Amino acid sequence: MSRLQVGVVRYASAADAVKRELGFEIAPEVHIGRGRVYVTFRNLGASRWPLESQAEHAFQVAAVTRSVFARDDRWRVRSRSRRAIVVAYEDTSLVRGCETTSRWECIIPAPQ
Repeated sequence: MSRLQVGVVRYASAADAVKRELGFEIAPEVHIGRGRVYVTFRNLGASRWPLESQAEHAFQVAAVTRSVFARDDRWRVRSRSRRAIVVAYEDTSLVRGCETTSRWECIIPAPQ
């Protein structure tokens, strides 16, 4: 028997608003589940940035995501602005014909 996943909701309009605020061409994937907000950027090249740049950008993304969620008309989205935010970068590249995927993830705790 397969397990039923409960509480995972995708908000394309919230992702578009985050993208507009950050000014990125590539829209992040935004979903809510397991008590956290997940913001995933794919093929941005960020997993190869210096660690300090990754962390600085992740905190900026979290701040923008919180402000976008706090202004949303939907209560379910607004209430998530006070949750932990996970910012992840996934990049795929070819190394001698072999597809490799790198992932960097930062969990920004909920504000107290």
